Amino acid sequence: MFCKKIIYVWVLFTCCLAHTQTVNEVFQKVAKQYSLAQPLQYKSSYALYKDFDSKKIEESYKGTYYKNAGNEVYTKVGETEILNSKTVYLKISHPEKALEISDPVPNYAGDFDMKPLLALCKIEKFVDRKTYWEITLVAKPYSSLPYSKIIVQITKGFLIQKQTFYYSTVVNFSKDYRSPDPHYPRLEIINTNYNRNPVNASIFNSKTYFTTSAKKEIILAERLKKYEIIDQRVSNK
Repeated sequence: MFCKKIIYVWVLFTCCLAHTQTVNEVFQKVAKQYSLAQPLQYKSSYALYKDFDSKKIEESYKGTYYKNAGNEVYTKVGETEILNSKTVYLKISHPEKALEISDPVPNYAGDFDMKPLLALCKIEKFVDRKTYWEITLVAKPYSSLPYSKIIVQITKGFLIQKQTFYYSTVVNFSKDYRSPDPHYPRLEIINTNYNRNPVNASIFNSKTYFTTSAKKEIILAERLKKYEIIDQRVSNK
């Protein structure tokens, strides 16, 4: 009996190792797809549910992802735009009427390293669904992640088609602080319309958003003229 238990634990352990290796291989190929020196674009939809098993969407918004052959990336999620070019990182919040300028983030397009995630999560399931893989990651005890579980669906072309995040922290959905409405929500992100068509070059040009005068004053584009400027560039200090 004791020998059988040892064999069972050994088989379970080697299966976990095999899963880890296979998941690592899949994620490495995903990273390669996103970091190829080719254009990439797709659409996203975000849906927030109050509870893990809720059917009713509480909040939803659309997203866009554009990447050029130089691995410069532009994204729009709801009313927030983000640009990471070779010269600058921009975050534009339209509700807050603010434009944040920072130094560019290296490897922004293809930074898909599994190691930090595996340090915080364990692989619960790795399932081949014929047209896509489904990977279920569960947060380890005392993990700093705000999620208890993450489910990722990856196409056989190594592109992410869906992500589901199960929150481990309570979110108050009430707009009246006197009547709290606490829940553990679920966020679903679905990506569609993947293609490698070229993207308009002006999207990745910082001059589309602002220019700098001879006196190094930032002049915002007309549509952003009344926005607050937050310049966090190290090179400007």
